[in-house]
Amino acid sequence: MSDSIEHTPTESPYADVRRVLLSVLIANLTITSIKIILGVVTGAIAVVADGFHSLVDSSSNLIGLAVIRLARRPADEAHPYGYRRYESLGALAIGGLLVAAAWEIGSAIVDRLISGGQPEFTLLGIILIVLTFPVNVLVVVLETRAGKRLNSQILLADAKHTQTDLYVTGGVVASMLGVWLGWMWLDVVTASVVVVLILRAAYQILNDTSRWLADEIIIDPSKIEAIALGISDVLRVNRIRSRGTPNTAYVDLHIKVHEGMSTSQAHAIASEVEDRIIHQIPEVVDVLVHIEPATDESMGIWRSVMVQMRQIADGMGLGLHDVQVQFSESGGLSIELHLEIPGDCSLNEGHRIAKKFEERVTQQLLLDVRMRAHLEPILADVVVPEFERFPQFREEIMHTLTKIIAYDNVREVELQMVSGRVRCTIRVCLPGETLLSDGHNLAEEIEREIMNQHELVDRVLVHVEPDEGDA
Repeated sequence: MSDSIEHTPTESPYADVRRVLLSVLIANLTITSIKIILGVVTGAIAVVADGFHSLVDSSSNLIGLAVIRLARRPADEAHPYGYRRYESLGALAIGGLLVAAAWEIGSAIVDRLISGGQPEFTLLGIILIVLTFPVNVLVVVLETRAGKRLNSQILLADAKHTQTDLYVTGGVVASMLGVWLGWMWLDVVTASVVVVLILRAAYQILNDTSRWLADEIIIDPSKIEAIALGISDVLRVNRIRSRGTPNTAYVDLHIKVHEGMSTSQAHAIASEVEDRIIHQIPEVVDVLVHIEPATDESMGIWRSVMVQMRQIADGMGLGLHDVQVQFSESGGLSIELHLEIPGDCSLNEGHRIAKKFEERVTQQLLLDVRMRAHLEPILADVVVPEFERFPQFREEIMHTLTKIIAYDNVREVELQMVSGRVRCTIRVCLPGETLLSDGHNLAEEIEREIMNQHELVDRVLVHVEPDEGDA
């Protein structure tokens, strides 16, 4: 058996990434335009060449914009997992650009060593460094922050690409210092360091991206296991797998439940596991849960009895709640419960059904079972409450409540009039460190007191919750 749930990603993360890339592209094109215009006006060929080199650097921004346009497309029949991995492919392309840049600088180093010569600098070149360096620093800082905030591969890769321009600029400054001091060798040494830094950035991008494309584990299995085992009916978790990227993870796992559990119960547990994983690990977009029967796991007597009784009740089309299980003096079980039976049954038929249910439970548990069942009708349709009458009735209920619990602890009182009888739902809050047993006893006291004091009330449901400040 398997089940899955998927959260369709919204457009907002990709829209934010696109805005950042557009801003960076505008900044890069502005710097490029300044370089080319100044070079043409002054006739400095080297400056014009540097401007066109910066234009080539802007290609990483264009790659980013292109892959984001593809990655944001929703899943379809041809791509059931969506197009998100185009972002990984874009990051690979930017890593390739960095390798090409390192090759270009490395070739220039070799040429310098073979042919000799020394670097030449102009006042205009110094001015350009002064103008562009702080802009590039700002771009790297802002793009890196945005990449981490949005968990975007393409932004982080593009930030590393822009960072290499800082390395190059730093190398130029070091070369200028070498010329001023007469250390001509400093130019080659600095350029070599720059090549190493660029290759290091390229390696980080290519290594991370290749790991994600190769389906390396993306979510810690112990984290997934802890979430799944937090659901009481999950007995064991194994074969946990995850893949994807840091912002788009897919998870599948196997959980074991009691072998006597019905299909509908197992389905509900699988849905709960999926829902909790997705909500507690934001980067997970899809979860696939495989259900397996746990034939060798020991269970406590209470849980075993509950699971088997639910299975029998489901098979008979019955419901049950408020179950109390105790050992009897004879070594069997004494069970008290509320058994929900179709409301159109006669009293005789209802008792026959309850007797049959007791016999099946006894046969299933292989124990002597003494059962006391309070029979309740299962409504044939959703109840449509009547208009709430007697406005003063709410005040009477509140008066009864405040004899038991402080007014500030009462969060909500909902009254419904159905067929001339009142149904009362109450929500109260207690300190978070309150024992569960104490909260349960308080709820029972409230229910008992309201039923005793108000004849019109035929049902009371009390929700006890931790105070929001303690949750």
